[in-house]
Amino acid sequence: MGSMDQSASADETDENVQPREKRRNRRLLFTVLGVMLAVVLAAVGIVGYYAKSAVDALDNIQRDPSMMPTGPRPTPVAPGPKGTPMNIVLMGSDHRGGERGRSDVLQVMHISADRSQVFLMSIPRDTWVPVEGHGDAKINAAYSWGGSALAIQTVEQLLQVPMDHSAIIDFEGFVNVIDALGGITVYNQEASSSDGFDFPQGDITLTGEQALRFVRERKNLSDGDFGRATRQREMIKAVLSKLTSTGVVTDPGKFRDAITKLGGNFTVDPDLTNDAIMSLGWSMRDFKPSNIGSFQFPTAGFGTSSDGQSIVLVDRVGLDDLRKALRSDDMLEYYKTHQ
Repeated sequence: MGSMDQSASADETDENVQPREKRRNRRLLFTVLGVMLAVVLAAVGIVGYYAKSAVDALDNIQRDPSMMPTGPRPTPVAPGPKGTPMNIVLMGSDHRGGERGRSDVLQVMHISADRSQVFLMSIPRDTWVPVEGHGDAKINAAYSWGGSALAIQTVEQLLQVPMDHSAIIDFEGFVNVIDALGGITVYNQEASSSDGFDFPQGDITLTGEQALRFVRERKNLSDGDFGRATRQREMIKAVLSKLTSTGVVTDPGKFRDAITKLGGNFTVDPDLTNDAIMSLGWSMRDFKPSNIGSFQFPTAGFGTSSDGQSIVLVDRVGLDDLRKALRSDDMLEYYKTHQ
């Protein structure tokens, strides 16, 4: 499948586009890693002497009371015999100067009711959806118009399920976190080269700077922006695996360094308190990174809006299946049948 933004428009030179891409994609992993700290804290529940480092990291987290929608929202998912699933919106924004920018990284993290499965779903930035008060538009415009609250409201209306929490992370410190972990190993589905770095197909080990280059690339990938989103999700899994590995969990200095850098670089909604994160982490103490499923929101190819914009079309049948799976806590079956 091709990508809509495989090349820049005629009035955007590579010199103009590249700095924006660097800003956008350096926010990439923190968007998820901040919230995935909850999973890392499962290790804290097992290794008690790490508690102070974990609390110090959590105390660095910023809370923003304006992040979540305040108007009408979808009906909450009813608890089942295993509890209630959790959905978290994960965003990275392309802000410049005093501008808010657009949420060019938009994902939903679904945690199963029994806390044994995590699913990461990327929503393409050009997906054409209704945005409250603005008609149909690209989904990433919602953040520009109304901040995280409107972006989350748009996601909720699209999926017809409430989002429990949200997180926005900027790029500062990304390189240092990866390097504090001693690098990460990720599976690369397609060989490519970017800015003097070569990334062969298969398992590759990356430093922080290499990781930035790896997740920034899209023009040399056969699937363009969709291929880049795949790399984003694979990188998330790789970092989580390293964070929860024995080599990090049993090394007090490395653990403290990594999560302290992590904790100071993201903003969450006020209901995602330290206690809430610790509780989630404890409930996921048996979680394994291999149980992360990553996929893309169901799309039906590309199109052109009435005003001439290139857009990503929604697969309506796939969306109906996704909505049912989210509400019934049956994402594993959805994942198996839609890959």
